[in-house]
Amino acid sequence: MRILIVFAILLSLTTVANAQAHDDRNSKLKEELQKLFADLNDAIVKKDRASLERIYADEFLFVHGNGYVVNKADQIKGIMSNDPISSTPVAAPALDDVMSYGDVAILRTSQRGLAGVNLFTRREGRWQVVQVQGTRLAPERKPVAINPASLDSFIGRYQFGPNAIASVTKEGDALKWRGGNRMPVTLVPLSDVRFFSKETDSEMSFMKDDKGQVTGVVLKLGVCQETKARKID
Repeated sequence: MRILIVFAILLSLTTVANAQAHDDRNSKLKEELQKLFADLNDAIVKKDRASLERIYADEFLFVHGNGYVVNKADQIKGIMSNDPISSTPVAAPALDDVMSYGDVAILRTSQRGLAGVNLFTRREGRWQVVQVQGTRLAPERKPVAINPASLDSFIGRYQFGPNAIASVTKEGDALKWRGGNRMPVTLVPLSDVRFFSKETDSEMSFMKDDKGQVTGVVLKLGVCQETKARKID
């Protein structure tokens, strides 16, 4: 019994020590990354190319929410030329949720409709920024209930181009959208003529003529440009 008690005490002490060591490492990581952002902003303001070259990893990419990609050379070029997008000081993010994996750290953020991922690596005892990426979050949508009988008017084929045809069918009380040979997706109503697909984050706004007949559709997929199609049958 005495041996078991001693073992339990040792195990408890080891667990506490490990937890304390983890907290200390995490606290140190936060301090180091805070300094990294402070050094980055100082280099941006002073247009210190040498410091920027050290802070940004050679593999650095900035993937904007609109899909625009900037590499290290272009990022530094923008800062040095007073480009308003590149040369604005960077707001240091909250580092409470930063995750570390040896010499790699990942920080995920969410603000202003963007999900951000920041990737850092430590080389020769110094942290560098490897990638900054922002992905647009799906807008908040509130489905509405509409008369299932009204869905029949949307059934048919829609032509975007010579070889680009989508079809709308009805299964039960729901519409299904199928673009070409892709798998069909369910359309969720946002209004009497506007729908969205959870599977593809796409929106379809159907057009009607003066007689209330469906004549076409406007398709919007993510942040892509809207495309129109006419109803051919």
